[in-house]
Amino acid sequence: MTKVEAVEYTDCVCSTAWGAEPLLRKLDWRYGHHIAWRKVMGGLVGNAATGKDDWDRVSAAEPMRAYWKRVWRLTDMPYPNPMQLMLQSTDPAGLAVKAAELQGQAVADAVLRRFRERIFIDGIGPQTPDEFDAATVGVAGLDHARWRQDQARPEVAAAYQADWRETREPNDFVRNLKHDSPMNGELKHSEGHDRYALPTVIFRGPGGEHTVAGWVSYEEYVAGLEAALPGATADPRRDPTPEQAFARWGMLTAKELEVLCGADARPPADAVTQDWGDGVVYYSAQEARARGLAATAEA
Repeated sequence: MTKVEAVEYTDCVCSTAWGAEPLLRKLDWRYGHHIAWRKVMGGLVGNAATGKDDWDRVSAAEPMRAYWKRVWRLTDMPYPNPMQLMLQSTDPAGLAVKAAELQGQAVADAVLRRFRERIFIDGIGPQTPDEFDAATVGVAGLDHARWRQDQARPEVAAAYQADWRETREPNDFVRNLKHDSPMNGELKHSEGHDRYALPTVIFRGPGGEHTVAGWVSYEEYVAGLEAALPGATADPRRDPTPEQAFARWGMLTAKELEVLCGADARPPADAVTQDWGDGVVYYSAQEARARGLAATAEA
């Protein structure tokens, strides 16, 4: 079967990429049999302390929480309240994701997702190997001891640097894009470099290369896939039941449950609910046990 390569430029601390999670999960559920995904870690924050002698992880947290609250109004995905610790750089986390790829793409995807959850739900920007371990308790298939060792391997550093450079080599479509929507996909400039907006997904297939950049609707992702492989969207997988969705992902935000399963969908009866005031998330009973969470759901 012919597959489309979907290259996703992303970063764990990008609130727009976090907001796109429900849309990309839906795309993968419906059409994943036509898609080969590749995630490129963009390195959104090189060093937040540059030029700021008084920068620290605690005082930097609140301004980010306030910014993410504004993004939440657009995406309806949870934002951290409170934000406890900001990260100084996303380079260590990006490198850690590349190290996890040595244990398989599914493991790496789970690690990236856990980093996002740690930031946008728990309010902690993971920065150190210990914080990475704490964020990934119970990730299926992740050998933590091996992962720590792999994070120091020069070939992993080289792989992350390759991702960083690729993110800063935007294609002509993005260079010429003019878009007036919030969180648009136009060419970005940061730390002296041009780069893709995050997230940007490039679909490559028999129909050529098609770029979907920035905060967009679900329909634009579908259109990009269809253009890269005409006919690919003619046979969507039926949308999941809540039970199927939780069996696949283990944890869903309220927005993800709605997007994936429908506006009236409810989590399974044994799901564990976490509601800290600025968003609701649900864990399957199995996922809650793996993470060491309370085994009883709130009403």
